[in-house]
Amino acid sequence: MARTRIPTPHGPAFLHLYHNNKDNKEHLAVVIDPAQLEESFQTLNVPAIRSKSLDAEWNPNETIMERITRGAYVGKLSPNQQTASVPPSANPVSTQTRQEVPPALVRIHSECFTGETIGSMRCDCGEQLDEAIRQISQPTIRPSLDSTTSRPSIIPGRGVVVYLRQEGRGIGLLSKIRAYNLQDLGHDTVTANILLGHGADERRYDIAGAILRDLGFGEGANGEAIKLLTNNPDKVEALEKEGLKVVERVPMVPKSWTVHQQHDSVVIVQPGMEDGIAPGLVATHESASRVVHGPDLDKYLRTKVLRMGHMLPLLGQGA
Repeated sequence: MARTRIPTPHGPAFLHLYHNNKDNKEHLAVVIDPAQLEESFQTLNVPAIRSKSLDAEWNPNETIMERITRGAYVGKLSPNQQTASVPPSANPVSTQTRQEVPPALVRIHSECFTGETIGSMRCDCGEQLDEAIRQISQPTIRPSLDSTTSRPSIIPGRGVVVYLRQEGRGIGLLSKIRAYNLQDLGHDTVTANILLGHGADERRYDIAGAILRDLGFGEGANGEAIKLLTNNPDKVEALEKEGLKVVERVPMVPKSWTVHQQHDSVVIVQPGMEDGIAPGLVATHESASRVVHGPDLDKYLRTKVLRMGHMLPLLGQGA
């Protein structure tokens, strides 16, 4: 329905808003593809990550300004630069070009008001969202197809965070808040959901698959493959069922689990502490403000590993 440029701490991104015929929610896609904004990058012959439905002709009488206002433009929008895009069928991407480009990095992220907005340390969702955008924004190397005539080239980071409006693993914010009270009574997140009459995980990924296909991934012979940033094997299986080509799973390791010493005024859990859980400590140094840690978070992460099958080494137990 709409697309706009969003400057982030990790570089520019395009925010897409989608309507759908499955639910009444507005789902989002954060597309990291800075090559679309800089003419110097466009010589790299990297296919742009664009929405086919947004670039399509919505009606034969639509004006250029109507297209630009909804985000169907190319390049960087400014008072002096206003170029509407053309329908996607008029500018196909060759299979050869797709094969020359490293697969884009994709993250499927579910909405989390408590973790993303108020910084709750019952989960690491806010940290994961920020880390996903950071990792996707990192440049990659495109190997030369002919090492005798050309050198490898650096490609700006490119990929997508699909942001699904399915709070609390699909149970909604009201039930999630009630589940937190059950967790304070001693239940883990899985049992709390079940006691409220929900499944352990009620999320669905058909809308995510549709969004990614709209952005040019996995559909038809020219569909681009992806690397999926996740610890959850269910996401890999779900996207493959939706026709996406997942060529690699990239782990999402909590920042607090990658550091085991006091650094930059942040105290991180040390291996050997009872049950791998440290006292409730929070990052205070600006450079590490997104590193979250505490006993509630540790319990949550361990539950995801032990009861939900997430592929993540437990802290203090090695790889």
